[in-house]
Amino acid sequence: MSNIRHVVVVRTDLRMSEGLLASQVAHICDAFMRQNILKIALSKNPKKVFNADEISWISQPYLSVLAVHSYEDLIEVKGQAEREGLPIHCWKDLVPSPTVEGKSIRAFVGLSIGPSDFDAIKIVTGALPLY
Repeated sequence: MSNIRHVVVVRTDLRMSEGLLASQVAHICDAFMRQNILKIALSKNPKKVFNADEISWISQPYLSVLAVHSYEDLIEVKGQAEREGLPIHCWKDLVPSPTVEGKSIRAFVGLSIGPSDFDAIKIVTGALPLY
């Protein structure tokens, strides 16, 4: 069994419904695949664009969804992942405002780390709770 994992980190302060949270996690999780497929589709000379970790994860897709409490916490996780050299994909979207009824806001909802070695990811996410 491979030690390659993909971790999604989502903000809890946005107070998304369960259905909206599920759809946001799906968007965040497959961002790297959409990006790579677009590279293939738009390239005049398509080349292999999935690295070994991504291919391993696609064949055994283990995913964890973790929580942070605020935008600032998410920025901190992003910075730590960047410093560790981990692949990240950020996701911003329109979501219902957590404070103003009937209003939508454009928000940094979450990010994914990986697919990559899970031990390396845990250096950044080890203290975060499951969502």
